[in-house]
Amino acid sequence: MKIRYVIEGLLFGLIVYAGYIGWAILSGLMLTRNYVPDIVARYESVEELEHKVSFGVIFEPNWLTLAGSFVLLAVLYYVVRTWAAKRSAARKNPDGR
Repeated sequence: MKIRYVIEGLLFGLIVYAGYIGWAILSGLMLTRNYVPDIVARYESVEELEHKVSFGVIFEPNWLTLAGSFVLLAVLYYVVRTWAAKRSAARKNPDGR
């Protein structure tokens, strides 16, 4: 096992999660900045939302799901990186020496 690939995989997972969190913060800031309350029509919007909401369970990820997906991203990166390195080495040395 190449330690460098493991570290790269963990960094890749961290970068993906940091990008996701950054995007969530940025979109939340933009929604907050552009929000205009409408006191007159507030009950109409509530009724509309109540009718559009489907019944069922809303998926809320817990820490175990997030940790598992982080590990999955890191392992996926490791596998792809190892495969690419082996393929590159095979192309550089086609006779197998």
